[in-house]
Amino acid sequence: MSFATGLARQLVRVDKEKLLILRSLRTAAVATALPLIAWLAGIPEAVIPLGVGALFVGITESNIHPSHRGRFMLWATAWLVATCALGFLVAENSVLVLIVSAIVAALSAWVGVAGARAALVGVLSLVLFTVTVGLPESFELSASFVACVGLGGLVQYGVFMIIRRSRVKRAGPAPEREPRTLWFRLRHPGLQRDTYVRHALSVAIAIGVATAISQFVEVPHQYWIPMSVAWIFKSDQKATAVRVGERVIGTLAAVGLAFLWGTYLPAPDGLIFVLVGVGGYLLLAFLTSNYSIATFGVTTFVLALFAIAGDLYEQTVLFRLEATLAAGAIVVVVLVAERFLFRRDGTGPGLQTMVSG
Repeated sequence: MSFATGLARQLVRVDKEKLLILRSLRTAAVATALPLIAWLAGIPEAVIPLGVGALFVGITESNIHPSHRGRFMLWATAWLVATCALGFLVAENSVLVLIVSAIVAALSAWVGVAGARAALVGVLSLVLFTVTVGLPESFELSASFVACVGLGGLVQYGVFMIIRRSRVKRAGPAPEREPRTLWFRLRHPGLQRDTYVRHALSVAIAIGVATAISQFVEVPHQYWIPMSVAWIFKSDQKATAVRVGERVIGTLAAVGLAFLWGTYLPAPDGLIFVLVGVGGYLLLAFLTSNYSIATFGVTTFVLALFAIAGDLYEQTVLFRLEATLAAGAIVVVVLVAERFLFRRDGTGPGLQTMVSG
């Protein structure tokens, strides 16, 4: 079977065992209800941070025993608020945004050495940082934006805790907690050290390039290219290569739907909340089952939220398509350079040489 054939099968394959059909309903409902309440209350500036905060914190609880979810959700909320606040502080200075983006990207990638859950929170924190520093000029970034991200996460946590008792009974005995702390695992990466040094450097470079383009070239949505890069990159090169294809396909489908909806099916804002709910649900249900569908979901979710807040996506559809392809190209170029610089066959510089200096 050729590489192209294998990639095509991977893009359309759905792992039914990893589908979260019912468990995603509550999370998606909260991530939709909060922006709806803000919109009905006449607070459009709260629509995006409330929805994103609730959705991202909801993502982190997937596939965890109920007795451990609350702890992860609170940690995720704290990290999301911290990176969002950092973005708020540096957003006005393009040079500072570029420098801090590379640092945040490297740190967000490095935390993956502590485990899959830490890696997920790192990716979500990086995505939120890129969105915060790249909000369109029509959106006013303020401290309330940061506070609403935290509020969205806390509400998601609170709703979960209300229904936690019944879920614990159905889930059976809880597994033991990780005996070593997150800080210990970060400081003692063991055999994974080289892999995650490479990963941190690669993500920092890719995000740096994407941010430089977004900050110093006049584009309508500065967050789109860096955000796409942040979603794509994984520590495994083959998985990242597949994810490039999945990301492009899912994004193109979502942008196409948004364009058709906004151009040929104009509807009141209230109906767009249907897209918010469906998009959030598809992301949560298919996140580990089929990333193309999950990407379609999160892109639809983001586009619908921004549309409700006043950003007419049908007017920038061409840019979004080009920017998604640009993000994929950046990741591919960095992967090719990474394979040359870090190969171990003696013909390239090698990781140890790069690290030692």
